[in-house]
Amino acid sequence: YYSFSTLSSLSNEDNVSQWDDLSGKGNHLTQDTTNKQAEYNSTENSLQFKKGASDLDNYDFTTSLDLGEFTTFFVINFTSDENTHREVIFSDTAGNDLIEINYLNPNRAQLLVKGNDGTDNVSTQITPADDTIPQGQKHLLICRKKPFNSDDGFGQVEWFLNKTSLGTNNDYDENILQTINELGFGSSGTGFEGHMYEMAIYDRALPADELLQLQEYFIARTDIT
Repeated sequence: YYSFSTLSSLSNEDNVSQWDDLSGKGNHLTQDTTNKQAEYNSTENSLQFKKGASDLDNYDFTTSLDLGEFTTFFVINFTSDENTHREVIFSDTAGNDLIEINYLNPNRAQLLVKGNDGTDNVSTQITPADDTIPQGQKHLLICRKKPFNSDDGFGQVEWFLNKTSLGTNNDYDENILQTINELGFGSSGTGFEGHMYEMAIYDRALPADELLQLQEYFIARTDIT
């Protein structure tokens, strides 16, 4: 669990070398290279990521995550001025396992989960209606992956915006773990650009009642309207 609350002692535009994990597991996010460090934005009270020729902001998890199922929460604001762009939120070191938002144009985005175990690979995507995830606006974006079911051969992936389901996809048809080593990605073409306010990762697919409780928690805590 990572929160803006651990950054509030910083001054505006201070580089952030470590974002502390508040879960008690000690899985902090760290970055030693200055031009890869995001900045604290005091106006937004966020960790602001940039990408470009001189900024390739990303962080390494202290401990790699290998998840057969998960629920991830991002209080996030995409701010790129490019017409088409990829926004990789989570990746493995090789860039094969990805959770990303792919803007096809400024108004239309695909939500993708990709996994690769070195032998097989699998991907699933959902494309909501235009203007569903507008840039320059704070959102609670959630990705939930249910475990692979050998009876039907599927692992269901569902995305949510605030408290609304954006769609479900059953095409995650390999029993491949999702490896997460990095927040963001060190590439000017695929890295994340924007504000991250809060973030949480659960190593299970949360049931509806817990999911709703956490949706309401993050929305109230970060003043999402």
